[in-house]
Amino acid sequence: MREINRPGGSLGRSQCCNLALRVWGDAAITDNVLKHWLYRLYERNGWLDIGRKRPIPHESWFQVAGYFYYFGHYYAAMCVDQLPAAERAPYQAMLADLIVPLQEKNGCWWDYPLYDYHRPYGTAMAMMTLKRCLPAE
Repeated sequence: MREINRPGGSLGRSQCCNLALRVWGDAAITDNVLKHWLYRLYERNGWLDIGRKRPIPHESWFQVAGYFYYFGHYYAAMCVDQLPAAERAPYQAMLADLIVPLQEKNGCWWDYPLYDYHRPYGTAMAMMTLKRCLPAE
């Protein structure tokens, strides 16, 4: 099995897959499946972080690429939105705990040196993630 398809390598990509399957009606993607993968993303986040900011894609452990980082967390936040409102807070807090400390001194976030738009892309993804981490109004 390729390293990228093992749990450590799939952390960032599993979130969008679970979301897509859930939205398209796959009954196997229950709230508990979403919660399990959200917790796994939090607990094993170091695997994604090792790949963050590396200039060569898939050179990190489990073949993680830097551009998986904010992409994966954004879709994780979208998965949180699928949970009942009363159950979201712990997952919102976990995601915020991962994203907020990574803000750069100039105010941006970035995960992969993507041409000249890595800072706008990373900041947009981080902000969209953090927006979903706010409690419901």
